[in-house]
Amino acid sequence: MIIFEPHLSGVSGDMLLGALVDLGADFSLLERFVSVKNVKGLSGLEIKKEKLKKKGISATRIEIILDEQARGRHGHEMFEILDHASEAVSASSWAQQKAKEAILCLLEAEANVHGENAKEVHLHETGSFDTILDCLGYFMLLESLGEKEILSTSICVGSGVVNTCHGLLPVPVPAVTAMACSKGIPIVGSKVEEELATPTGVALLAVSAVFCKALPSIVPLKVGYGAGSKNLEVSNVLRATVASEENVEETILIETTLDDITGEEIGYAISKLQETSKEVHLLQGLGKKNRPVFVLRLLVDLKELDLAIKALFEHTTTIGVRYWPVSRAKMERAVEAIPYGDGFVRVKVSRHGDLQKEKIEFNDLMADKGDQ
Repeated sequence: MIIFEPHLSGVSGDMLLGALVDLGADFSLLERFVSVKNVKGLSGLEIKKEKLKKKGISATRIEIILDEQARGRHGHEMFEILDHASEAVSASSWAQQKAKEAILCLLEAEANVHGENAKEVHLHETGSFDTILDCLGYFMLLESLGEKEILSTSICVGSGVVNTCHGLLPVPVPAVTAMACSKGIPIVGSKVEEELATPTGVALLAVSAVFCKALPSIVPLKVGYGAGSKNLEVSNVLRATVASEENVEETILIETTLDDITGEEIGYAISKLQETSKEVHLLQGLGKKNRPVFVLRLLVDLKELDLAIKALFEHTTTIGVRYWPVSRAKMERAVEAIPYGDGFVRVKVSRHGDLQKEKIEFNDLMADKGDQ
């Protein structure tokens, strides 16, 4: 798993590429784009990699130099160029499809802002070929690292105004705000009066990452830094951390109290809540004015938080819930088959260091007795 941290210096396509290359991703995959020919308006392309320091932090900078006349393109043109480039650089079908999702995310945001159709909307700054390279290259680099599971902290967008083809616009630009609204992306401002989050960078995280408001408890395995092009009062780098998958599970405990629900209703609600929860617990307690209440607790994955809260509102009488991250330690588990009678039974084997527990699956014993 890779965790990106754009909550200080924001994110852009080139920062994402730089961070992945700094982690050890294959830079030659990006160099393949130099061979892409017959793209209308594109006369030349050069890709550079350099190691530099930003506020004392060593980072990798990926610079894309284009000789391009037609920087603005319609949505359908972007998809056509993406398909052409994917074939030219031998991108996998997964990388190509994920890049399409990122570009569609951009197009839908621009269409939302301008009140147009996504495939016909005209991209200006993001209509350049380097948007194609950023999107496709990002997923190709992820593949080269063998990583497809991504976490991200909140995105710092900066503040102030930025000069665009539409004139001065507030930071974050409307496309970034539209993506944050439609994809549920947490954003934070900054005293730095610069555009820190570009639409392409935001779109790539929107379609690839699960967002967390704080860095979960992890054991880092490797760290990389991608340098941005600007020199800011903060270190303009994006940190990416490879962490052991088994150590980065972040779970959320959700709790609510209910004093106006029937037994039939709570039974039905629990059956629905179990569909998106790791665990569902029902306790009894005393509430306001010493009234007996149910205390309903759910343990869910971070990515299921919104679905679980929606289910609570839909299937119970609650009008408010509490939730917070919790640490979860668990033993390694495996199911093994052992001979039993004329066949086999399954045994759940749990291990932690030199400690081992074994438990036969109850259903297999019942099946042997003819009770199932």
